[in-house]
Amino acid sequence: MNILVDTNILLDATLHRDGLYDSSQNAILFALSNSHHLFFSCSSVTDYYYLLRKNKFSKEYSLECIKTIAKYASFATVDDKCIYHALHSSINDFEDAVVDAVATNINADIILTRNKKDFINSINKVLTPEEYLAKYQ
Repeated sequence: MNILVDTNILLDATLHRDGLYDSSQNAILFALSNSHHLFFSCSSVTDYYYLLRKNKFSKEYSLECIKTIAKYASFATVDDKCIYHALHSSINDFEDAVVDAVATNINADIILTRNKKDFINSINKVLTPEEYLAKYQ
């Protein structure tokens, strides 16, 4: 199973967000332990780095977080096809439309996100961590 993980799931796990950490962390760990292939959009990774730094994490720590991700997941390219698709998407937010296009490019089975409502017009299956765990655990 190919899973494209949205930035907010990474932030839940890294920042130990109250009420969100457990389900996001458990979804990631479950996916890894069941040989589900995790992907992170290259644009999500740069956003993730920026947000870690904005939250006062050091450059070194932020880069170590990305190195850890690279050990367990793949990075999905954002190419001109993704941008073109996003520009013509019925998803209101451009960034989310890019995520949807990347998911299509990698043949993702699901997009794992905290903000499911942002993907109402997605052409891909979208699940929250709780829904993913309930369905596949």
